[in-house]
Amino acid sequence: MGHLTRSTAAALIGLALLASQANAQQGLRLGVRGGVTVATASADVEETLSTNNRTGFSGGVFLNYDIGILGFQVAGQYTQKGVELDFEDAVSDISLDYLEIPAVIKAGLPLGIIKPSLLGGVAFSFNTKCDDSGDDCGDEVKSTDVLGIAGADVAIYLGSISVWADGRYHFGLSNVNEAEDLVGDLKNRNWTFQAGLAFGL
Repeated sequence: MGHLTRSTAAALIGLALLASQANAQQGLRLGVRGGVTVATASADVEETLSTNNRTGFSGGVFLNYDIGILGFQVAGQYTQKGVELDFEDAVSDISLDYLEIPAVIKAGLPLGIIKPSLLGGVAFSFNTKCDDSGDDCGDEVKSTDVLGIAGADVAIYLGSISVWADGRYHFGLSNVNEAEDLVGDLKNRNWTFQAGLAFGL
């Protein structure tokens, strides 16, 4: 009977600690993060071509709000994208820079000080630069883009400071090509892998 009582007490203490840690994860946090982006694009063309990835930088600030298993996160970040279109007779190396505002809804499971989450949402992007094999192509690309987001992140809570890492897949929902004589439908695609720090507010 005594052993059962001690086991019950230990279980209750463990549950209380988990509840306390989960409660400490709730609220608003402001963070900074950075990492790499691996970008390509889908293209609708009549010619035979292959597409190659471009690797660049992605980083900025984010605001995260958690309540229980649910959360919401919005960010402002700079992201390098683009694609290399390899036609039979020419290569078009397109480099695109964007200022992005991604917003995602998250669902996670607090596991002590660690909370992994799945996430999904949308990003609104504003083109700041277009370079095609060394030539300015700003007039050939639309100034805005809308993308869907799917991915996951994990946060490690260390008091008022938390450590974050995430991986996301961005898929273009709109055609970004303005000049459709060569490429009829060009949609951005990219993976981002980032890490950062956040502070409780």
